[in-house]
Amino acid sequence: MAPRGHARHGSADSGERKRKAVSNPARAPVEQERHKIIVGVDYGTTFSGIFSSFITLRVSVLIYRILGWPGDAHTSWKTPTRIAYKAENPSLQSNKWGFEVNPKLTSYSWTKLLLDKNAAAAQYDDPSLFSDMSTKEMMRLPNFRDAPGVCEDFLREVFEYVSAKLRREMTDFTFKNTPMECWITLPAIWSDEAKDATLQAAKRAGFGNRPDDEIFTIAEPEAAAIATLKKYTASGPDVLNPVKPNDNILILDCGGGTPRLDFEELCVGIGGKCGSTYIDRKLHALLSQRFGTAFEKVPWVQKDPGSKLMTCFEGIKRDFGLKDDLDERELGPINLNIPDSVFYDGEERLVKLSYDDMQDLFDPVIQDITQLVGQQVRDAKSNNAAKIDRIILVGGFGESPYLFKELGKWCRRNGGITLMCPDHPQSAVVRGAALRGLEGIAPRMKRARRHYGIGLCFRFREGTDPEELAYIDEFDNIKMCRGRGEKVFNDTFRTNPVSTTYTRGQALSSELRLFSCGLSDPPDYVRDPRVQEVGSIVSKFDRNFDFGPNIETTYNSRLGRKVNQFPHQIQVRFGDKGENLQFKNLVKGLIVSEAVIEFGRH
Repeated sequence: MAPRGHARHGSADSGERKRKAVSNPARAPVEQERHKIIVGVDYGTTFSGIFSSFITLRVSVLIYRILGWPGDAHTSWKTPTRIAYKAENPSLQSNKWGFEVNPKLTSYSWTKLLLDKNAAAAQYDDPSLFSDMSTKEMMRLPNFRDAPGVCEDFLREVFEYVSAKLRREMTDFTFKNTPMECWITLPAIWSDEAKDATLQAAKRAGFGNRPDDEIFTIAEPEAAAIATLKKYTASGPDVLNPVKPNDNILILDCGGGTPRLDFEELCVGIGGKCGSTYIDRKLHALLSQRFGTAFEKVPWVQKDPGSKLMTCFEGIKRDFGLKDDLDERELGPINLNIPDSVFYDGEERLVKLSYDDMQDLFDPVIQDITQLVGQQVRDAKSNNAAKIDRIILVGGFGESPYLFKELGKWCRRNGGITLMCPDHPQSAVVRGAALRGLEGIAPRMKRARRHYGIGLCFRFREGTDPEELAYIDEFDNIKMCRGRGEKVFNDTFRTNPVSTTYTRGQALSSELRLFSCGLSDPPDYVRDPRVQEVGSIVSKFDRNFDFGPNIETTYNSRLGRKVNQFPHQIQVRFGDKGENLQFKNLVKGLIVSEAVIEFGRH
């Protein structure tokens, strides 16, 4: 008879939960046994970047950002997250990406936001993100690729470009014989399905695919915190406003799509899909409202994220708030074929935007961001009796003078919190990703953002468990309850015993459903509507696997036949090296293979 708490494969399905906080001791830098290339990859909503370092046996000898992107005339820190396919652009001999994509090409941008489209809307998400017609145009996909596929294609171009650059700098022989450790950044608020989709796309693109190469993921707020705290905890006379021991710091990462907040975490980081791309969508809505069909009939290539119109708007956004300038902003070129008016100069093909127009575009996002910050400040105080001493603003949108000015007003109204924005805030995430691999810097303790549970079944409790959840186990005829269990893990991993029905001479496959819940106090049963199914954990053992003496056999008189079962274990790893959940198959406590998770089956 299997001990209580065993998971059973077959008629049972259930849900579990997990403690709210996990301990993740900071990892000390590991002495390298050979040279290694460390690569941090920030796949962003609007721009993407790379930082790379080279490690000798004991010391880093090189760390630098990738500059000089293809088609870039200004040696930018990042390249636009944009791709144009040869199949849709007859003038192209190959796919174009980043700065190579000119406004006349059919191209695709903001694909990152589509990777988490199936997740439930969060409190601070832009409510019109996937419903507004202009937004749907901006985030459209080719008819031959889905969002993970477009992500893969873009990252493949990045991988091939970075690999060629490294070959030139360290010779082809050295590059071939030096393992690469890749760190891919992910929004902490993303669903596990979106995290896995990005990781798999990066692998298919080439990252982590060579012999001895490795690939890991890191939450964007964690990466931003690593880079920022590395700068402000350094010693020496050149360090201004250094962070002191026991200071409570809030890292505010404002990017194109997802503002995020999070060296021990004081509280669970929060965020929302309401970044600077929201301002772009609001601009389209404003122009549609103001000019009607005249704007809506403009060909898409003249107003999409890579067009001259939106490139001009990027400059207007970047400078807005730099000084209290009430002058009109001129946006163009765009041919609306309408008479001159207070809003449009037909001769110059320019739209006129007033200071009030710009405020109306910015203020809803600013309001969401200050609400996010306020929630984190309150959580830190209520959960840990901690007062936030300073806020450090990073991310591409973090460079906005208007955002800094308005957030500074909020800080002064709320206890005089110090607000800072370091040099090159747009590169903080990717620098932190490279530093994570280079120096092993990590939070001493992380806080889990969700409760997780897997399909464990327990002996039925008469008078307590609902009868509709009961079933009779075919191995020992015990009345069991599905949809109930104990916590999956309260540390960085938990190993759960599993018993799977087995037929001799055949391959074995077991499947356990993984659930999650964002409530502070999760319910006991998976049927609760607030519990979400994440996917199915699949464990497979080939028919040639040495099952040995592990098989358990009994004669079931009720069924009139022998029943075999194979006891093994599923290990769920969370907060390990990397951000994604990992699963292992164990037999007698020894890891024998990887288990996988399949999404989208619910």
